[in-house]
Amino acid sequence: MAPNKIPFQPGTILHEVIAGFFRATCTSFEVWCRENDIHPSTARNATYGQSSGERGAELRERIIDAAGRDLVAAAYRQRMLAEARRLELSPPAIERGAVAA
Repeated sequence: MAPNKIPFQPGTILHEVIAGFFRATCTSFEVWCRENDIHPSTARNATYGQSSGERGAELRERIIDAAGRDLVAAAYRQRMLAEARRLELSPPAIERGAVAA
């Protein structure tokens, strides 16, 4: 991995950031898929990490580049930091009286 390359974790946050940047440029994730002859569910599987093989990883990188790698990286980083802060502020489930099933 390149020294400054962000290791994107596939999942909801990454997908939402990517879709948001497509919308911000007056298009959509689905339109990009159609224009690139990729079924939207195949592309979603790549961004959510359900398609984690080499082809899925390549497609995920292609989608990130299309949405704008630098912008996606900045927004993804902010979202991940916000989630980390939220988790730090949230008491563990055991302290809230949660009972394991």
